[in-house]
Amino acid sequence: MGEALMAGEVRAGERRQRRGDDPERSFQWIVPKGRKASLYEDLTVDTQPSVHRFMTSGYTCSFPDGRGTWWEDSTALDVETWSAFRDPNELWERPYYQQGAQGEREIEGAVRSARSEALYADMDPAWVEFLRRDGQVQAFVEHGVWSLATRRSRAALADTLTHGIVLYAAVKQRQAQALVIEGMDLDEDLGGFPIEAAKARWLEAPEWQPTRRLVERLGTITDWGEVIVVCGLVVEPLLGNLVRRELLLRGAHRAADPVTPAVIRVAQREGDWWRDFAAAFTRFAVADPTHGDANRALVARWLADWEPETAAAIDALEGVFAGAPGVDFATAQERVRADYEALLAESGLDTAVST
Repeated sequence: MGEALMAGEVRAGERRQRRGDDPERSFQWIVPKGRKASLYEDLTVDTQPSVHRFMTSGYTCSFPDGRGTWWEDSTALDVETWSAFRDPNELWERPYYQQGAQGEREIEGAVRSARSEALYADMDPAWVEFLRRDGQVQAFVEHGVWSLATRRSRAALADTLTHGIVLYAAVKQRQAQALVIEGMDLDEDLGGFPIEAAKARWLEAPEWQPTRRLVERLGTITDWGEVIVVCGLVVEPLLGNLVRRELLLRGAHRAADPVTPAVIRVAQREGDWWRDFAAAFTRFAVADPTHGDANRALVARWLADWEPETAAAIDALEGVFAGAPGVDFATAQERVRADYEALLAESGLDTAVST
C-alpha cells in the first residue's frame, strides 16, 4: 500500500514538473522564440523535412520534373532561414478547434435566442430584404480564397508557414459555411433565402463582378509568399473588412439583427489572427539581413499590383451598400483605408508604397 502511494506521488510530481525541467528532455534542436520552446513550437517547428537542416544528402524523392519535395523558387521572396518564422499568436490545431467550437456555440446561442424570444420580428424589414439579396454572396468570396490557400500551402518553405496558410484556408471555409447556414436558418424562419439566388447575384450582378474578377485572379497566384502578402495586407483589410465589418456587422446592429453580428464577430476574430500572421511574416521578410531590401521592393510591387484592383472591387460595391439601411459607404471606405495604412506601417512598410 505504501509503495503504491509513493509511486502515485512520484507520478503526480512528474505531471507537475514544468516542460523543459526534465533533464532527460533538456535537449533542444530548434532555437525557441523565448527562453524555452512553447508547446506550439514543440508541435509545429521542424515537422517538415529540410535539406538545409537535416537531409544533408538531399530529398529522398522528387517530382517528375526533378524538383525536390520542396523547392526554393516556390516564392520570389528569400530569407536566410525560413524555419525562424513564428506565428505571433502561436495558433495550432487544438486552440484552433477550441476557438472554432466556441464560435459555433456563440452562433447557435444567438439563433436559439432569436427563435425563443421572437427577436426576428424586431428586424428592420429593409435589412431583411438586403439579406435576402446580398447577405450570402460574401460566402462565395470566402470560398474562393479557401480554394487558393489550400492549393498554395503545400509549397511553403517552413512548417510554421505551411501551418498558418492551412489554418487560414480552414477559417475561410468555416466563414463561408457560417454565412450559408445562417441563410438556411433565416429561410426556415422568414422564408426567401435560397442559396441559388445568392449564387446568381455572384455570377451576374454588376456590383459583384469586380469582386468576382479579383477572386478569380487571386486563384492564379502560384507564389505562396504572394498569397500571404496579398490576402493578408490588401484583400482582407480592404475588401474583407469593408463587407464583413462595415456592411454586415454595423448594418446588422443598426437593424436589430440578432444573429448576423454573432456570425461576423467570429469571422473578425479569425481575421485578426490572420492580420497578425501576415504582418509578422512581412516584417520577417523585409527585415532579413541579407535579402530584406529585395524583399521590400518585391512586396511594394505586389501591393502596387493588387491594391488598384481591390479598390475597384470596393468602388463597385457602393450599389450594394445603397441597398442596406443604416450604413454609409463613404464612411466605411475611410475606416478600412485608415486601418490599411496602419497595417502597412505595422508590417514594416512605408505606406507610400500603396497607390
